[in-house]
This record gives sequence, C-alpha cells and structure tokens, in this order.
Amino acid sequence: MVTIDPNHTRIITERARSYMEEDGIDAIVASSPENFYYVSGHQSAFMYTLRMSDVALAVWFRDPSRKTILIMNDFEAAGVAPDPQLEIWTYPTWVDVDDPLGLHGGKFEGKRPVSPQVDEMFKVLQQVLENCGASKGKIAFELNAMRHPSVAALRQACPGIAELVEAGPIFTKLRAIKTPWEIEQLRKACGYAEEGIVAAINEFKPGMSSADLVAAFRRGIMNFPDGSNARFHMISVGERFAPVQVFDTTPSKPGDLIKLDVGVEVAGYGSDIARTFVLGPPSDVMKRIYGALKRGHDHLLQMIEPGLPMQTAFHEAMELIRSYGLDNYNRGHLGHSAGLSLAAEEGPFLGPSETTVFQPGMVICLETPYYGHGLGSIMIEDMVLVTDKGCERLNSLSREFVSL
Repeated sequence: MVTIDPNHTRIITERARSYMEEDGIDAIVASSPENFYYVSGHQSAFMYTLRMSDVALAVWFRDPSRKTILIMNDFEAAGVAPDPQLEIWTYPTWVDVDDPLGLHGGKFEGKRPVSPQVDEMFKVLQQVLENCGASKGKIAFELNAMRHPSVAALRQACPGIAELVEAGPIFTKLRAIKTPWEIEQLRKACGYAEEGIVAAINEFKPGMSSADLVAAFRRGIMNFPDGSNARFHMISVGERFAPVQVFDTTPSKPGDLIKLDVGVEVAGYGSDIARTFVLGPPSDVMKRIYGALKRGHDHLLQMIEPGLPMQTAFHEAMELIRSYGLDNYNRGHLGHSAGLSLAAEEGPFLGPSETTVFQPGMVICLETPYYGHGLGSIMIEDMVLVTDKGCERLNSLSREFVSL
C-alpha cells in the first residue's frame, strides 16, 4: 500500500481550493484513474487493473470544512484505508458483500446489477452534492475524459447543477507543480529506470534482440521492490522503430542502433528517459544525426529557467538542431510534464504554441527523438526538476553516443 505524505495531500487540496475560489467553482470531481488517485490517494483496481471507465469519483469541495468524498462500489470501497480526511459513499455492484459478524451493521438488500452502473454512481453524487449544499452550484468535471453515455447519465442524475465546467485544465495546472513528496517518487523512478538501462546494456551481446533487452531491463529493476513495475519499455534494435506490443526477436547485427526509451513506476508516478547505443562503430549519418540532436538537447538543459515560456524553448532548440545538419527535423513537441499519466506523457508540453512558463517544482522530460526509415531510432531523453535558478537533471547516465 502506498504511504502518502500528509503534507502532499494538504498542499494539493489547498491549491485546488484556491483555484476554485478564483473561478467560483463549488466542487471538483475526478473520474479518471490518475486524477482519482491524485485526489484520494487510492489507486483504484477497477480503474488501473481492470481498465474500467467511470466507476469511481473523488470530490473536492471549495468549502474547507468539507472532507474529500469518495464514491465507489461497495466491493472496492472495502479496501480503502481509513483516513480522517476522507468520507466514503458507496453504490452497489454485482459482487455481494456480506456482514456475517455484524461489523458494519447490515448489508445491501436490493437487487445486484450485472456490472457497475454509472447511473447509480451519479445518483449518489447528487445526494453528496445536496448534502454538502452544492447541488445547484458550479461543478468542475472531467467531461472530456468521460464516455458520452456517462456524460448523459450525469446530466440526467444531477439535473439541478447550475453549471458543469471542464476540470481537465485545472488538473493539468495542479499536477504540473509537484510537491516534495511527488518529486521524491519521480527521482526514485528516474534512478530505477537508469539502473534498468545499465543492467540491460551490461547483459547485451551481439545477436540479442529487442525482446531480449526488454527481459534484461525488467530483470534490472527487480532489485527495487517499490519500483519493480516497468511502466513502459519502448526498446528497439536495428531499423525497426515503430512502437509494438509484442517485441521483435530479430537478432542484432553490427551497425544496428539500440534505443531504450523506458519508464518505471513508483507510488503511481512514472519516469520517462531514453538513451541510444550502436553495435560497433556508428555510420557517418548516425554521427551527424546524433550530434545535431545532442546540440539541441544540451541547449534545452542550459536554457530552462523559471519564467521562460515553453514555446521559446521549443523554437530555439528546433532551430539549433536544424542548423547542425538536420534541416528537415520536424517534431510536435520536445518534452512534457512527468507524473501520474498512464500514457507517460502529460501536459504541459514543450510545443510551438505552449505559453505556459517553467516554474520551480515542475518535473519535465526533455526529449529529442529521431526516427528514420532504413536507419532506426536515435533518442536522448532526460528528466529535469525546475529550480529557482534553472533546472536540475535527475539523470546521471552520459548523453554521449556509446558504441557497444
């Protein structure tokens, strides 16, 4: 079970309430796996493991006298650790939960549904909002992350809500600035991922495939029980660079590029780093491409500081990469925030129109990837912590182009 620093919970709750105060929002409702965990401190097995959508809600109220409320099916709610800052409301699901020892004073007597019913969950939400005096208020909800039938069920079950607004931008803004506890988890996740890369490369021998390297990476992180879950491993050998679900077993040969783009999860927070190697001496084309990418990447590390717009960093790095021999280099972004997202990448992004400025407490993945038909993948990716004076690189591995 993840132990979350109470100061982390206090900090993010106070931030959320300040945003609600600014925008006149009475409550924020989280329904996605990452944001439910962010608000509640509980990683829902129905969301993370069973990949179910719209099965639990976590509610923050602007009123500081109100506790955070979780709305979950009664089966999963039984596994939530007691917390004086949380209040749990339940709705029935298909699993019958008995009370043979009389520990909870009764049991659900109604008809059990075949599967989780989103309309039942939103009926409970309506009761929660009424109980807390917010049923006719302005509520921020993750509408863009929900399925259309769920949005329809929400509107039907909670017809009195004066205004439904999108909560996505609020969560992006909240999660972009990390608490000290979050930074600690990401620092460990980055270190574990590097250990996995080192273990995989130390095992590498000519003839090994990307599937072999994936297995070696997984073995390398097993020494860290709190980070033994590989969030992803985009590992490629040779000219095949496309992401795959089933890894290639083609043996490596001299001249092959070897790219490890990997992430490890610690307490729900994932790292995202990458290094590229070559089996034997690199070709002149490889050296030219790598050199240009490293120029841009190193410039990003040097220029990042509080107050700098992300779009400025993007344009300067792209211009530099193109000026050093990759005049057709074309990327949608050169980095992203790191944190809870199951997809590894989350906003804000270092893109051409991103006006968000770097702020102390942000943890950003800086990446300069290249994919070429007939050549393969070349990638440098670091995780950095934005500080008051610039940025701190959380990686320790060399950024040089290493021959194996």
